[in-house]
Amino acid sequence: MKKTRDKIEKWILSKVRAVGAKGCVFGMSGGLDSSVLAVLAKRSLGRKALGLVLPCESDTRDREFALEVAKRFSVNVREVDLTMIYNMLLNILPKGDEISKGNLKARLRMIVLYYFANKKKYLVLGTGNRSELLLGYFTKYGDGGVDLLPLGGLYKT
Repeated sequence: MKKTRDKIEKWILSKVRAVGAKGCVFGMSGGLDSSVLAVLAKRSLGRKALGLVLPCESDTRDREFALEVAKRFSVNVREVDLTMIYNMLLNILPKGDEISKGNLKARLRMIVLYYFANKKKYLVLGTGNRSELLLGYFTKYGDGGVDLLPLGGLYKT
């Protein structure tokens, strides 16, 4: 486990340096993948790793857990609540099904991640793992729209 952790941390650092980026940004949902990624990124890049908590009609426990992980592991974190902009979009768009609404949330998060990445000259790290990639379980131009997938070689199962 330590060998895999060290390999991923070195990989993140080498990729960030290779493109001349100053750090990385990633979403923190409060789930397992984003929590693991947050710790790996922090260990790799220190304060140049920024976790974004991006609630959007989300369970408050997810937000609280993400913030607790950030606190416990000293991850640099910012929170941007997307609920208002999400609801504004739902009011002007034709009625959609639950899949459409879920994909809209993922794409809003991607927009905010890249806003911070551009502003800080950071790369966007995704939380997708090998199991999700093989199943195609991600939103195109949403959580699948990232620069690096540090967990992309690891199975979740």
